[in-house]
Amino acid sequence: MARGFYSVVQYCPDRFRAEAVNVGLVLLCVDPHAVRVRMTGNHDRARRLFAVAKPELKNLKLATHGLRNRIETSTDELRSCEQLAAFAASRANDLRLTEPRLAKLDDIDADFERLFVQLVEQHSTAALADAAPAEVLPPKLGEVFYRLQQARKIWQPGVITVPVYKRKLDIPYAYRNGVVNLVKPHVFPATKRAETQAATLAVNGDLIRKHPIDGERQQLIVVSTQETPQQAREVSDHVEPLFAEYGVRLIRPQDADAFAREVEQSAH
Repeated sequence: MARGFYSVVQYCPDRFRAEAVNVGLVLLCVDPHAVRVRMTGNHDRARRLFAVAKPELKNLKLATHGLRNRIETSTDELRSCEQLAAFAASRANDLRLTEPRLAKLDDIDADFERLFVQLVEQHSTAALADAAPAEVLPPKLGEVFYRLQQARKIWQPGVITVPVYKRKLDIPYAYRNGVVNLVKPHVFPATKRAETQAATLAVNGDLIRKHPIDGERQQLIVVSTQETPQQAREVSDHVEPLFAEYGVRLIRPQDADAFAREVEQSAH
């Protein structure tokens, strides 16, 4: 097992507010020496969080491309944690690198891919699922939901209070077909955190199912909008069994089109 260090590339246009979006990853393997760098091509999260217009988006893409090229041509200067930290500290524009963190590496390329998915792709998509759920719905489901919203068969409840638990839960979509179905898109991580998130949603869904809200029976439906092989394993092993036990319906990506047809036929 080799010792390495990783640093996340973040877009932070306002250093005073210190809000940032993860846009890339640098991984250094000390011995044998190797450096990997990659930038995301999906800037939806940055565009929405910072209201990035087309000129700024173009500049962001150019900046990430330039930083990647600089790192790729400077790998001989990045051989230790200290050198990576010094490079990170030298950044003075809207792109910054986090302080290097230790990573134990078995296979640098496989480990780099795993870290990139967890720290950049999932971070961005999970945040987008909360901020703009329509952006992460599978295409056919998004199309059906949009059409039914125009027909007023689907509405947006917003934040609801879970019975008994009294915690808030943001529900972007709901429709009736004998009961009120509360639909929540969610991106489960490819780590043990998926089980923790599932447990919270399972308890919320169980209480919603057992206690009518405003005199109506309701149920929680969670749409898993993105699953890499690692995410799919966590969902199958930990999320699905919990949801089945607590009566929460789970829609996996491969079931999204069938669910879209079901909603289109039954929503009223």
